[in-house]
Amino acid sequence: MRSARTNPAAPAGADAVGDPENVRLLIAGTAVLVLALVVDLGPGVALTGYFGLGPLILAAACPPLITAGIGDLTVAMAIISGIWDHRFGTQAHIAAIILVLAQSAIAVYICVYPERQRSKLHRVQAVAEVAQRALLPAVPGQLDGTGFAARYLSATQEASVGGDLYEVVSTSNGIRVIIGDVRGKGLPAVRLASVVLGAFREAAVTWLDPEQVTAACARAVGREAGPEDFVTALVLDIHPDGRLGMCSAGHHPPRLVSADRSSTLELRSPSPPLGLAERFTVTTAQWEVGDRLLLFTDGLIEARDSQGRFFPLDDHLELVRGGGQEEAPDRLISALSTHAGGALHDDLAVLLAERQPAPIVAPTARAAAD
Repeated sequence: MRSARTNPAAPAGADAVGDPENVRLLIAGTAVLVLALVVDLGPGVALTGYFGLGPLILAAACPPLITAGIGDLTVAMAIISGIWDHRFGTQAHIAAIILVLAQSAIAVYICVYPERQRSKLHRVQAVAEVAQRALLPAVPGQLDGTGFAARYLSATQEASVGGDLYEVVSTSNGIRVIIGDVRGKGLPAVRLASVVLGAFREAAVTWLDPEQVTAACARAVGREAGPEDFVTALVLDIHPDGRLGMCSAGHHPPRLVSADRSSTLELRSPSPPLGLAERFTVTTAQWEVGDRLLLFTDGLIEARDSQGRFFPLDDHLELVRGGGQEEAPDRLISALSTHAGGALHDDLAVLLAERQPAPIVAPTARAAAD
């Protein structure tokens, strides 16, 4: 599984100093420090107490060590300034030095505090990445004649994992897939998603029919969910002969993309979400070699543009057709990001399955098997 997220909290470093906004702050801080020094050198004017404004401004653009060095230099200048303004050792001079020292210390704190916060955020993100890999392990690129590609995007910049879920399990009768969306966000949604995935992984290899698997997931949600919690989900059976069996628990129907057309696999008697129902109906369909099946959560079709219009998925299914299977989800997500202006307001999971040709068995291998 690859994530299409970017990390907005990348650590500050040398590259950050070269940022245009930081360059402006560096110029402003240096200008204030130089201006205060030049004016202080003039007769009858003492601006020693203003020297500390320079480090305070520079603190927003410089790392802690550089800010501390500038602060030390500024304090030294404040001490020496008593010589040319003839106030050295006076009460006013000592007060000005203390003021500059305090301003420099505050400047260093301004640098250190965000660094600590960024460090904490990086640790939290590292834990979240581990949790994501445990909750949503990478789907197999190829399994029993079917190829898979998955993408997950969290709407929360500080988190890598949310309430959307998917899983692919190989069974004696074929492949079982689930994709779902937990109502709500944050840790409660993550916890409920883990409950659904745990129930699915056990039921997928225990029960024969997809409606039984879906019912087992529903019972697990019913035991763990609060009175207002529920999970929309779609359980999909992929058989080696091209048969598909689907059970919907309030989830969106998948899109079938063939070489010459795209269609929605209409679900027969879709049931309410997990946690609100325990009886489900199977919808059957057929797909051919080369067909692709797109499963997704709300974040794909409910993303809005600046005018409040939803992402028109059916108008973009052409992006899923053709080319490498790993690149197809990225093309679709790129179009979604353009539509939404780069801002997601809901988590998003996309799972793309492709029926691949049956492997050709060499005559010698077939004879040996016989």
